[in-house]
Amino acid sequence: MSNIREIAKRAGVGIATVSRYINSTGYVSEEVKLKIQKEIDELGYTPNALARAIFTKNSMTLGLMIPNITNPFFNQMATIIEEHANRYGYTLFLCNTQDSRKKEIEYLGILKSHRVAGIIASRTMCKEEYVNINIPVVSFENHISSDIPTISSNNYNGGRMAFGHLYDGGCRNMLHIKGPRTFEATEMRYKGFVDAAKEKKLSVDVVEFESDFQVKMLEGNLNDIKNIEHYDGIFVFNDIAAAIVMKYLKERDIKIPQDIQIIGFDNSFICELLHPSLTTVQQPIEEIGVLVVESIIDLINNEELIIKDYLVETRLIQRNSTLL
Repeated sequence: MSNIREIAKRAGVGIATVSRYINSTGYVSEEVKLKIQKEIDELGYTPNALARAIFTKNSMTLGLMIPNITNPFFNQMATIIEEHANRYGYTLFLCNTQDSRKKEIEYLGILKSHRVAGIIASRTMCKEEYVNINIPVVSFENHISSDIPTISSNNYNGGRMAFGHLYDGGCRNMLHIKGPRTFEATEMRYKGFVDAAKEKKLSVDVVEFESDFQVKMLEGNLNDIKNIEHYDGIFVFNDIAAAIVMKYLKERDIKIPQDIQIIGFDNSFICELLHPSLTTVQQPIEEIGVLVVESIIDLINNEELIIKDYLVETRLIQRNSTLL
């Protein structure tokens, strides 16, 4: 296997010169650059990424913690983050945590050992593990500490929008299917929905689901809801769960939106594939992905972030599962 000593000998330069060229850590003349690159190409030399990270103190790799890649929202967000990170020359180390504290802690150890330049933590289950980690961290969806920037959608306003849309569509007997209480984002959606209902002096029923992506578990939770056909409007905490609710209602010959109107949350790609298409509250995935990447790179470059708690505004996307 070739190494920089061999490249230096063939190019007729010192080892330090080859190192400066490979790691971009000092001046190398254009003539010498061409000689070194010629030998690199002929030998098929690939720098050792870990050794380079130790030398330059930047591995040009970002760790991305994702709760579950099968969730359409996080699937799309990971793709956007990867594409935008690549534009800055960074690659992505994807960690699929499945909302497991144990698994996330294991991944943190792996990311540390690979000397990643920064970590994007989505819906972390182990906040305390990120304190004093000595690696730049940006959090998505939940707050870890006052020192770690958080980027999230305005989930509270999203919940309010969902209520307002159902109310304006004539719904007065509403159900909110909320996500697990450990998820900060879905708790805020729930609070926004309930607060908006209180302002209209309307009582809404609330049922908590145990998962946000496991279909069998979601179906089991639905079976526990009694007299679901008595509601005229349902706000579901995300699009996957909303799709399961729609399937459940159709199997019971309940018409959507004539009998029950339904709103999801996220505006993932499945909304357009459902029949009827799903009205939902949009999380602007593109804007979030770009903000997350640019924020973590600013931290890596020791730039101070002016906004530590960044809320991205949501908006309602009406389709055919509601009447307005």
